[in-house]
Amino acid sequence: MYEEYFGLSGAPFKLNPDPRFFFGSRSHNKAMAYLHYGLKQAEGFIVITGPIGAGKSMLIGHLLDQLNRSNVVAAHLLTSNVKPDDLLGHILSAFRIEPEGEGRAGQLAAFEDFLFDQLNRGRRALLVMDEAQNLPHETLEELRMLSNMDYDGTPLFQVFLVGQPEFRNVIDAPEMEQLRQRVIASYHLENLSADETKEYVLHRLSVAGWLEDPDFSLDAFSAIYSATKGLPRQINTLCNRLMLYCFLEKHREVTREIVEIVLTELREEKLAPDGVRPGAMPAVKSVDGQAQTPSDGVAAVSLDAARQRAPDDAREEANAKDETPNGEASNEGASATPKPEPPSSAPPVSSSSVFDRLRASRRPRQEAEEADPPRHEATLSEVASAIAAVTNETEKPALDGVEQSAAGDHETTSISSIAQMARDLRLAQNNAPQWRKSVAGSLNDTRDELKQAHASVSRLRKKMADIDKRRINNRAEIVDSLSRAETLLREIRDSWQ
Repeated sequence: MYEEYFGLSGAPFKLNPDPRFFFGSRSHNKAMAYLHYGLKQAEGFIVITGPIGAGKSMLIGHLLDQLNRSNVVAAHLLTSNVKPDDLLGHILSAFRIEPEGEGRAGQLAAFEDFLFDQLNRGRRALLVMDEAQNLPHETLEELRMLSNMDYDGTPLFQVFLVGQPEFRNVIDAPEMEQLRQRVIASYHLENLSADETKEYVLHRLSVAGWLEDPDFSLDAFSAIYSATKGLPRQINTLCNRLMLYCFLEKHREVTREIVEIVLTELREEKLAPDGVRPGAMPAVKSVDGQAQTPSDGVAAVSLDAARQRAPDDAREEANAKDETPNGEASNEGASATPKPEPPSSAPPVSSSSVFDRLRASRRPRQEAEEADPPRHEATLSEVASAIAAVTNETEKPALDGVEQSAAGDHETTSISSIAQMARDLRLAQNNAPQWRKSVAGSLNDTRDELKQAHASVSRLRKKMADIDKRRINNRAEIVDSLSRAETLLREIRDSWQ
């Protein structure tokens, strides 16, 4: 939705893990080093734990994306709470193995054949078990027994266990002693620091082709870190809504105030990050005019500030909701004695929901599209002329002359189209400083492509000329050979006579 408005190539804050957006923080790089160490050892268990939303799935996706498929065949098993009797069937399904026999004996024979076949191909099998904290102790013991398969001391099967922090308590149980002895490395993912949170947001934006629109202020990054505590998934949720808010309200910069407005909306929707208490009330003005902040320490904006940023059609809805518990509208300054505040359990007053602003932003755009008459389709030469006119310092006099010359002739619509395009381009240049850089980059890319095409055509012509030359030489050689053959036949005929 907002991607096209801000010129992005894709959604920068998707919740689904995408290895292209992997950010190597200090903690994530260390966890990746442990995983590569385990791959090099080619045996045992590697345990990676971390809180919900810390980026464990992104870490595994990045690892699988880096694997050399000629050496390792990997499977990612997402099923949790697997019973011991069902574990082998899930593993076969993950590796896409179909057993020929029936029952556990057939499954085990098929798995052994698969492992020996991979060994003959110079590969070993790697299984990544996600959500490992839900696995029963008996299933973990069954997994340990399967990992014992080897051939003349060469391990055939390796397992990476990924789970939430409580999985560390699972493997610390007394009955898990044998499994603990098979764990060669274990690491716990940590949250991002304040600096890493800023770098994380900028990294994901840059991967999506961000051109500093909207820009992020320093206090906005501080507010983002305070609300999310450095958890990547919560950062994605908050920043995704920040981008949507800037698109709806036509903001070109994300500030602390905007972050607080969006946090207020998320609290109302019960989607606020864990770092923000869901029941927190927004700041309200007291009798002396001073703003009172929530008790949880997270700064919130007043209702007046929120209304200033809401569309006109949403302000009436916010004003209608701004009433006292007995149904009478509040009026500051009407009485020296303030009325009692509503209890903290009452829901905060909302300026307007994000969906209301979305509908409000669509209506003017649809009306403008219906009222706007169809424009003249400009040619490529007209576009080039308009761009040249924008970069010319004497642009306005030239355009005035073009408009005067086109006023009396209805058939010269292309000239007026150039003037209209130049004005549009000049307006776009004032509103978006990055526009000229983007157009210049596009022109440079097009020029480079044309040069490459010209070079390819030149090489093709040269090859065709060489082919023609060789064909002429071959024809001359054939004619010469035929002449010598005729001369030889004639000499033989004369000698015979």
